[in-house]
Amino acid sequence: MMQERKRRIGEWLQVLNLAETKEIDEALKEQEMHPDYLGEILIRRGIITEAVRDGILNLQKILGSSTRLAEMEITPETLQTIQPRLAHSYGVFPVLQVADCLVVATSQPHDKNWKKSLSEKTGLKLYPISFRASDIEMALATFYTTQQARASTGLDWISDQVPDPGPRLTFVGSGDALGSGARNQTCLHIRSKEATFLIDCGPSSLTALKQMDLSLDELDGALMTHAHGDHFGGLPFVLLEQITQGRTRPFWIMAPQHLLEHLKQFKDMCYPGLFEIAQFEIRYLPIEDEPRPVPGTSIMVYPFAMDHMRSKLCQGYQVHLAEEKIIAYTGDTAWGEHVVNLARDTDLFICECSYFDPAPDVVKHLSYREIFGNKDQIKTKRLVLTHMGEEMLARASEAEFDTAFDGLVIDL
Repeated sequence: MMQERKRRIGEWLQVLNLAETKEIDEALKEQEMHPDYLGEILIRRGIITEAVRDGILNLQKILGSSTRLAEMEITPETLQTIQPRLAHSYGVFPVLQVADCLVVATSQPHDKNWKKSLSEKTGLKLYPISFRASDIEMALATFYTTQQARASTGLDWISDQVPDPGPRLTFVGSGDALGSGARNQTCLHIRSKEATFLIDCGPSSLTALKQMDLSLDELDGALMTHAHGDHFGGLPFVLLEQITQGRTRPFWIMAPQHLLEHLKQFKDMCYPGLFEIAQFEIRYLPIEDEPRPVPGTSIMVYPFAMDHMRSKLCQGYQVHLAEEKIIAYTGDTAWGEHVVNLARDTDLFICECSYFDPAPDVVKHLSYREIFGNKDQIKTKRLVLTHMGEEMLARASEAEFDTAFDGLVIDL
């Protein structure tokens, strides 16, 4: 990110494919003999236009104006290059258009699917710059949500005067088992006034939590859906971090009984004997047929049996927070009445969506067409799709519902 801020005009022209390396080198040689601004030399040589030069200068100015995306000087013309719905869907934010290239901020610069799809919709070549997902969320809210209010009332948006959001959910990982779209594997982070905990913890979760500046010291425990590695494989590393940081208070793990047994074995396979010297207690809390409270809180977890693994229990959960908000999450599942029951009367329903078109029955995963076809039965205030495979990611812009991305933050 900082490296991109410091790029000179020649470097920008090359990365945006607006000038060839050979052309830049020849212009630099001329600059050594006849000192002049490189942009002027390139214009005289007919390599770039004045509009391109001005665009690069504006880009340098914008990126140097602030360390916060929401405080940068983005023009209305730039905002119009991407419709708000698409910007939210892909988790991208337009910074500036130079010629036929649009520079965009994204937390997922290596995800080829959104670049291809969004390029087709905008008719522009896209160049991604890495930003934290929380920065992008703030910019989307600032420019696409509050700009209309600012225009009509004359009041300025003050980005650092944001009220306490209350319960907050962060998508630490929104990917599937294969890491489609270069996304982190499944992990949700929930912060409420009574507890902070994870729902599922895929192999990439510890790194992602640190990248998102989500404090591991504040974690009280983890709620796990089922015994597939992309949903629980990162938990031993989160526990290892607790040991190295000298944790002393208990850490709870709530899951179906068979998964708790797997986790006990798995953590000891990863680090034999290490957990025996931990300064804190790991509390294993089975949850199968009956609701169960989160230890030391009024938060209640209601289990719903899903249809995914043939011989082992897979759970979806409704989490009833003390703030009187209800979050539901499917884990992995095929379609059925259990999905409808799980979503009923929730404030936020997080639903796996591995495919766009229905997969064979043996696969036991949901598709967009199944969810859309039954949308009238899904009674929730907000539905967010996650766990998307390559096929679904390539067509995510067609979705009527919100789609998750790594780092997406939802305040309830």
